[in-house]
Amino acid sequence: MLPKRSIALALSFLLVALTAACGSRLSDQERALAIAGAGVAGPAVDGTGAPTDGSGGETAGEASGEESANGGTIVTGGAGRDASGGTGGTSSGATCTPGSATSIGVTPTEIKVGNVSQITGLVPGFAQTSVNGVKAYFNMINSQGGVCGRKLTLLTADDRFQSATNRAETEKMAGQAVALVGDLSVVDDGGAPIIDEKGIADFSLATTAPRIAAQNNYSPNPIDPTPDAGNGLVGILNYFKSTDNISKPAIFYQDVATGANQANSYKKDFERAGIPVVATYPVAPTATNFNTQANDMKQKGVDFVITVAEVNAMSNLAKAFQSVGYFPKVPFYGAQVYGQKFLQLAGAAAEGTRVGLIFAIPEERTNAATQQLAAWYARTAPGADLDFFSVVAWLAADMFVTALRATGSDPTQAKIIAEAKKFTNYTGDGLVGGINSAQKRQPKCFNVIEVKNGKWVKTFPAKGFQC
Repeated sequence: MLPKRSIALALSFLLVALTAACGSRLSDQERALAIAGAGVAGPAVDGTGAPTDGSGGETAGEASGEESANGGTIVTGGAGRDASGGTGGTSSGATCTPGSATSIGVTPTEIKVGNVSQITGLVPGFAQTSVNGVKAYFNMINSQGGVCGRKLTLLTADDRFQSATNRAETEKMAGQAVALVGDLSVVDDGGAPIIDEKGIADFSLATTAPRIAAQNNYSPNPIDPTPDAGNGLVGILNYFKSTDNISKPAIFYQDVATGANQANSYKKDFERAGIPVVATYPVAPTATNFNTQANDMKQKGVDFVITVAEVNAMSNLAKAFQSVGYFPKVPFYGAQVYGQKFLQLAGAAAEGTRVGLIFAIPEERTNAATQQLAAWYARTAPGADLDFFSVVAWLAADMFVTALRATGSDPTQAKIIAEAKKFTNYTGDGLVGGINSAQKRQPKCFNVIEVKNGKWVKTFPAKGFQC
């Protein structure tokens, strides 16, 4: 059995603002590596609404079942949005009278939503923060009266790291729920054909090529499935080229097929930005000491480092830089670095880490959407890390509710898909800088965050996103 460490190579599919199209499925080895230890909870973001109860939380043992997403005090905001992601529509169910619809997942009083994620397996809790993000959003909406007077209920299922189980559970959900929201699994290829065959919208972070390419997947972090589309990194590379004069980038990756493929895609991005890669560093998935690689980067004068690695490996690389007394101008690592876990693991070596994200972070206290997220997440899952996965799951839930509201008093699976097809510039009231999930286009807008004094801080632009 593989050691229980966070070797989440599936995260190479999940890089926000630098996502890639992948042409092959994960091998069994890569899948195992992908979930070995990822998703362990850490402390919640502080200073944003004290936790009041555990409603909506779920332990790893609660692998499946029906969850009532009830919440506490109403938080200001949460207005309905039109199909583009801007404000509009109704802010609660108060002005909409439920119809008599009894289509799949819909009754006069309730909307059932599905989620098939990897909760148990080699390491319990891999997708827990993603499930938490959906439940937190539903708690907020239910506290406002639901949608058109109907309560949102989340049905959860655990694929147990089995592609066949993912397919079977997805098929069950297609017969019970009006949509899928916030699914997270490195075996989501199992359910990929089902969402198109059954005609159910999937507002989930796709991790495998078949799920990415599925017609009815509307990802909160869209990935272009076109071959040679690259990782969408050119815009942010040009930013660092202009601000830091980077000229000697390096790619560090865990050496399995997925990591190598991603590294090659990054090379294309660097070439397009006019910054050829000077070195690549494949490392064994089980390796923990990277002083040799750090020393070589020091000798070569590497000034920008991106990784295809999980949070433990990134933390160990940061520590290696500290050990050899050398820090690149831009230790970028990857978007999945966001959260408290990297700060805890890397400690002082995390200082100066800079990364581009497509979403605003809760630490940016001037953003109302992120404050709403932070408050309800803390209330729903006290003590859990508000990380990359939970933010994009909240965004997925926001997309779903926007589509649901637009369908009116009698929602159906087909009507929700019709609304999701309009999401070509979705902003989530400022949570993201405009995403085109309907056409599966890589995000062009980003903001830059940095670790300063042990905390994540937004550094660019002053407000909003650079597009």
